[in-house]
Amino acid sequence: MLRRFLIGLTAFCFASLAVKPVLADESLEDLKQQIQSLRQDYEAQIQKLQAKIDEIGKKQETAREDLEKKIEQRSIQAEYVGRYAGPFGKGGLLIKNPSGFGNVSVGGYADIEFENFENSNSTFDQARFVLNIGAMPHERLLFYSEYEIEHGGPHASDVGEAKVEQAWASYLINDMLNLRGGIVLVPFGRFNLLHDSDIQDLTERPIVARRLASATWMEAGFGAFGEFNIGESLGLKLLPDSYLNYEGYIVNGLDEDISDTGMRNTKGAIEADENNNKAFVGRLGLGLNRNLEFGVSAYQGKFGRAGAATRNGRDDLLGVAADVNFKHGPFELVGDFAYWDFEDGALVDHDNDSVAGDEVSAPKYMRGFYIEPRYHFWPKFLNNTFLGRGFEDPMLTLVSRYDWVNIADDGDTGNGANKERRFTLGLNYRPIESWVFKLEYQRNASDNEVLERGDKDGVMASMAIGF
Repeated sequence: MLRRFLIGLTAFCFASLAVKPVLADESLEDLKQQIQSLRQDYEAQIQKLQAKIDEIGKKQETAREDLEKKIEQRSIQAEYVGRYAGPFGKGGLLIKNPSGFGNVSVGGYADIEFENFENSNSTFDQARFVLNIGAMPHERLLFYSEYEIEHGGPHASDVGEAKVEQAWASYLINDMLNLRGGIVLVPFGRFNLLHDSDIQDLTERPIVARRLASATWMEAGFGAFGEFNIGESLGLKLLPDSYLNYEGYIVNGLDEDISDTGMRNTKGAIEADENNNKAFVGRLGLGLNRNLEFGVSAYQGKFGRAGAATRNGRDDLLGVAADVNFKHGPFELVGDFAYWDFEDGALVDHDNDSVAGDEVSAPKYMRGFYIEPRYHFWPKFLNNTFLGRGFEDPMLTLVSRYDWVNIADDGDTGNGANKERRFTLGLNYRPIESWVFKLEYQRNASDNEVLERGDKDGVMASMAIGF
């Protein structure tokens, strides 16, 4: 009995050992299948979640880009393009207007001067501070303005002043014909149109520009300007780049503050024509190429205020001028000539008081010129000095000028014509084009009444910057 029980127990154990591996294998396979199913389901959920995340990210990126575009479209964008590199006027800061009103330019120039002449006090002078603001609401519509503060302004010194020097609007039609109106620079000679301190290579302005063109000379008026490419139009093979340009205006007439020291104080009123006679002034330029231009100018009108004692029926005034601008390599030559003719028997009133009895006969003529050669150079050995280091294209300029002016006596207590001559020799340094340090020596001589410096010799130095 016991024996049979032991044999049966042994047989059952062996049978159990044989069945368990089979059951274990089946359970493991089921477990693997469940895990695989869970994994596939998890991966599918992960992919769906990732797709939703990507979709949300794309929407956020699109929304961010749209927001950035809107901000950019509504933001003011400013870029410094350089003093004379803008699309219109002068002013190196170009501002893109987000309102759709077009571009705006902002700039200007300033200078400080030092002088030391014989029998005079040496002095510093903050001579000019000028702000330029221009606008281009449309590619054919322009506005340009200059506001000038001289010698610190009217409250800083007896000779200080603040005024609008230019404020005009232009309507562009084509290259040959465009319209302009407002306060304009009078195109009598070339210097009056290009007188900014940062452009000039000498500190002192020419005598003829100050006494015979009263630089800076501006008037209120209306006119036209344009340019013809005659070389291309006429098929000139020898002068393919030749051109004609012009600028002409009808402006308010001059007052009677004229003397044998020049036209310095003779300007028309901006707000009204004081002599009720319009004047015509214009300049015609002929360029054989972009390095050689000759110009001729003319002014025809009357002087004296309406009702003034000087208005005796002999108040016609005629002025003519000529100019040259030549460049060849490092060499440059500029110059202006001017001549004024007063009607015989004309009267002038020095103090503009319109009181009969203190007027005198007008000078029969005023004439003068200046010629200014320049030589631009840069020695390479200066590249590694403080003068050249860090600057892309620094420049030194050796410059001289000869001035001559002759003004007939105006019938006062003087003794004959007033004449003044000046020779100037200077050297200037430009680390960049629109920043210049100038040093010069003047030798002056005069006859009779003093026009500018008389017989005083001296030195001048200045620093000018355009921006």
